[in-house]
Amino acid sequence: MIGKIPFGAALLGAGAAFVLALGPVNAADVNAEIEALKKRVAELEGKTSVSISGYVKGDFYIDSDNDLGNAFGNAASVRLDGMEGDDDDDGAVGAHANQSRLRLSSSTSTDHGALNTVVEGDFWGGTLRLRQAYGELGPVLAGQAWSIRGDDHTAADTVDFDGPAGVVATRTPQLRLTLPLGAGLTGQLALEEPISGNEVPTFLAALRYSSGWGAVNVTGAVGRYDDDSGQNVTTHSLHVGAHLNATDATRVMATLNMTRGDGQIYGAGDVTGMDASGDLKAYDAIGGFAGVSHGWSDSIRSGLYYGWAENDNPALMTDGDDPVPFNKRVQTVHANVIWSPVPAANIGAEVIYGRRETNGGAEGEATRFQIGVQYSF
Repeated sequence: MIGKIPFGAALLGAGAAFVLALGPVNAADVNAEIEALKKRVAELEGKTSVSISGYVKGDFYIDSDNDLGNAFGNAASVRLDGMEGDDDDDGAVGAHANQSRLRLSSSTSTDHGALNTVVEGDFWGGTLRLRQAYGELGPVLAGQAWSIRGDDHTAADTVDFDGPAGVVATRTPQLRLTLPLGAGLTGQLALEEPISGNEVPTFLAALRYSSGWGAVNVTGAVGRYDDDSGQNVTTHSLHVGAHLNATDATRVMATLNMTRGDGQIYGAGDVTGMDASGDLKAYDAIGGFAGVSHGWSDSIRSGLYYGWAENDNPALMTDGDDPVPFNKRVQTVHANVIWSPVPAANIGAEVIYGRRETNGGAEGEATRFQIGVQYSF
């Protein structure tokens, strides 16, 4: 279906309009063209389905003592205590619809199984941007999709677009192989786009196990970082995630991410840099989140999530000639209640708290109250 219009009817109508647009033709020729088109449409309808989906979301927020923009983020830009000359001391109020999303997907029957395609975009930043664009046939996926560094089994259900600090959740161009290994066990191998500056792709391997009680996921990644001086360092990371269905209505989840030179942990900041001798170094970073979600009824649910990220990079950023402290640790807490009066609607209220500490000893914190209204189609 395309919206509420059958795929075959849409294609037939478009084809008939094209034939008629060619100008005066013999009626017998027109009938022959239409009959041929009908036959082709019947063949396609037996093999291909197309759908359009997505949602419209409006977000409304109030910041206390900060102006953090459309997403609270990982607290990396929270105003530090004692900072002067800022215009956001009194907080901010804002609204936007940039998270609204559009997704086009198809599925075509082939002799080798279903050929699935997805093209998805949203309006983050005020213009349409590409989120995902991939095709999948059997065990092979190619295109831009969610990295296998993380997993959707442990995704936090937040009103804020970014969610908690400490997670690994990136979309990247990749070539992926997924293989069933036994009851509930799946293995994945992937070559993903190099980290910025790299000349070789990142290699990843993942094991995922799911059952009625929950799921466990483990992913390892190895890559390389190259800088402009010609130096390079090996990078690697490990992701472990799990969720437990504590009851029919309660779900507990947690992830742990450990990396060296691989800057994929949300909020960990830069994890490569030059030391005092001018040698390129890869630094360790660690992060993760823990949370619990509970369904109070068929239409009301709530969640509480804590996330953190920190790194061992001793460097200071520079702002002109002035050194700027580098974030050493960030922490966030999300607490929300979400009401779904109908399955295609989510109306949520969320309180978010964030804190950051720099390697210069400065600290800062911020609080946001946010309401999100999402209508899906």
